[in-house]
Amino acid sequence: MTAAELLEKLVDSYRSSFDITRPFELADSTYDAYAAFNVTSAKYVLVKKAELWRANCFEHVFFKCVSGDLVQELADFSGAIATDISPRLICGGEKYPPKNHMYSYITVLYICENGCTPREIRAVRRFRYYKNYLFSVRGYAQARAVAFDLKNSRVYGNRAARPLVKAYRKFF
Repeated sequence: MTAAELLEKLVDSYRSSFDITRPFELADSTYDAYAAFNVTSAKYVLVKKAELWRANCFEHVFFKCVSGDLVQELADFSGAIATDISPRLICGGEKYPPKNHMYSYITVLYICENGCTPREIRAVRRFRYYKNYLFSVRGYAQARAVAFDLKNSRVYGNRAARPLVKAYRKFF
């Protein structure tokens, strides 16, 4: 399986629920695809005007085929989260996310056709980003990183991406 074939399979698996943009430019990087998802849950009594609570949940997924240094790619993505993704995609240009924001997952999927070195695997597994807004009153954002090693038919991810890694093993 080539990187392009896996990218198409992944994007097709997201197409039914996510809005797909191909290609996607973010800060100084260009991603092969970007998928955005949001869902709103609410509880009300008798009529919709008597709303008890509302929660908005978001997920942003970035797809990239990598042939170079994955460690540098992760460092660049970590910087992009702080400088571009969080202010623009999560907060919408404001200081904090909108009122009913519950959580935002920021997921990056790297497809490594030439395989992953032990140094790159360690970098993916140690990748972390977690930020709460207004002591979690306005929700939180968490980053998940997944690397597909096509050479060895393996999937690696950080702690937050553990459920994703289990699901993505079916692609091999």
